[in-house]
Amino acid sequence: MAGDPIPLPILAPISGTLVPLDQVPDPVFSQRMLGDGLAIDPAAGAVVAPAAGQIAALYPTGHALGLRTPGGCEILIHLGIDTARLEGVFRPRVQQGETVRAGQPLIDVDLERLRALARSPLVPVIVTRLPAGRPVTLPLAPGTPVRGGVDAILVVGPGREDA
Repeated sequence: MAGDPIPLPILAPISGTLVPLDQVPDPVFSQRMLGDGLAIDPAAGAVVAPAAGQIAALYPTGHALGLRTPGGCEILIHLGIDTARLEGVFRPRVQQGETVRAGQPLIDVDLERLRALARSPLVPVIVTRLPAGRPVTLPLAPGTPVRGGVDAILVVGPGREDA
């Protein structure tokens, strides 16, 4: 069975500045317990789909969302640290199970309230599931400004033929 023939770019889900995952003040993310990726220090409050796929998980407060791509990658977008109980900061624009296109608006964030109420406003973007044989690369250096829905922050490489 062949893997996907082309690389899959994972776009920034929010505009801001790239931060290495090991600088996220939560060991679940910084120690890569859920997978590899990076974080974004947000500069805008609009969260968009980093790739085409299906909303696999949407947490009740809207603070986190899981996206499953057609090729089987799963991506977690976690809005801030210690935000699971924040009310009125996140306004989801999609529902679990919905199919989305890359760049489609997903969640509106009150960035001022996020910065005031969260332990950290950093937005981890984690590849939580990766089909076998598909490497992940980070094409941009930490400190790089990125635009949500425009700039590729991760690239999932093409699969290879199964033996």
